Amino acid sequence: MATERRDQIIQRARDVVPLLRDQARRAELDRTISDEVHHAFVEAGFYRILQPERYGGLELDIGAKVDIAAELGRGCGSAAWIFTNLAIHGWINGMKDPRAQDELWGDDPNTLVCSAFPGRDAHVRRVDGGFEVDGTWRYSSGIDFCQWINL
Repeated sequence: MATERRDQIIQRARDVVPLLRDQARRAELDRTISDEVHHAFVEAGFYRILQPERYGGLELDIGAKVDIAAELGRGCGSAAWIFTNLAIHGWINGMKDPRAQDELWGDDPNTLVCSAFPGRDAHVRRVDGGFEVDGTWRYSSGIDFCQWINL
């Protein structure tokens, strides 16, 4: 079954290559993928390939991510980059405490997560009711499509 799902999603990646080629110049000029490409990725299930099955993910292996990225890269390197950056969070967050996973995907299994790394002046402090985050954080690829961020 996993092999069949893997083969199907890689075929979907091949199928979206013409759209990516058509949108590649726009992605370069806009410095992001278009909403049309993003929605095609959502519909194809690309972002959820490493997400736990209990949240509707495919729970495939990291090698599948590499193979999908290689196919997408035939159409647009930027689109392949966004895919790899967003899809990896299904794996990262899938290793977190189940309570964190429930908070992240419980209401919406399509929730996307990106990540940003701190600049030298970035600080995180515990305060009453949560955390305070300030300073400069590095650019986060794909952030425009995400509801959550790992800092």
